[in-house]
Amino acid sequence: MFDMLKVGRNIVRLRGLAGLTQMGLADQLGISYQAVSNWERGNSMPDISKLPQLAEIFAVGIDEILGEEQGQGSRVIGSVLEHGGTDYFERGEGTAQELSDLAPILHNEQIGEAFEHVKDGAAVDDLLALAPFLSEETLDSCAKQVFERGGVEPLLKLASYVSDEAMDELAKLVYAAEGLKALVEFAPFISDERLDELAGTVLMQEGSEALVSLAPFISDEMLDELAETVLTQEGPEALVSLAPFISDEMLDQLAVAISTKEGVKALLPLAPFLSEEILDSLAAQTFSR
Repeated sequence: MFDMLKVGRNIVRLRGLAGLTQMGLADQLGISYQAVSNWERGNSMPDISKLPQLAEIFAVGIDEILGEEQGQGSRVIGSVLEHGGTDYFERGEGTAQELSDLAPILHNEQIGEAFEHVKDGAAVDDLLALAPFLSEETLDSCAKQVFERGGVEPLLKLASYVSDEAMDELAKLVYAAEGLKALVEFAPFISDERLDELAGTVLMQEGSEALVSLAPFISDEMLDELAETVLTQEGPEALVSLAPFISDEMLDQLAVAISTKEGVKALLPLAPFLSEEILDSLAAQTFSR
């Protein structure tokens, strides 16, 4: 809705016509000259409460500062300034897109109030634009709605703004609804505790092969624990694909157990992953028999 570079150029031009320096304008507005500098470079926008002051100082309308000719943005701003709130959105006339465009010049409280009236129709891109201004509680609620509407892909875009607790809860839903592939995509945003919990579920429901794709995200302790389960339930060969992720200590421990129960030959598939010490020890035991 607003081009910050264009607004910045307008402020530079109008400040020059008024014969003011950045410091002089800042003093009249009661702000730092760095704030004025950021406006003029297009790095930020004047707060909505400063627009009437700027218009008065420059003796122009707010539209001329914003570079609009009585556009939708100006009408929304006029409504906010006139009523001191976000009644435009409360009446159902505004959209999430409009709110995301207006966000840089609104107060966080105003954004939060307005968002309650547009959140149901908010696209992910609108949520991303508004995320820095919304509360964690609101974003957590939105994240669940985003997943319910579009699945894991749009949720991933919003993930960095969602609380750890909400992401852990969503992880269960992701796996239940979309399976292992989606869970692996989601894994970087899940806590170690929840990943370890889900890893156990994956092994139980899908077996050791399915666990491999999730292994890089599972804690070392849980991988060692799961390795013992894999050996018990599926046998030595099932450990091969998981071996690169299992600790050396656990592999050596499992190697001894396998050798004792099934003989040294059963260790051949695992040999490339075993330490020299355990291989030498097992070899010595074999030749001494």
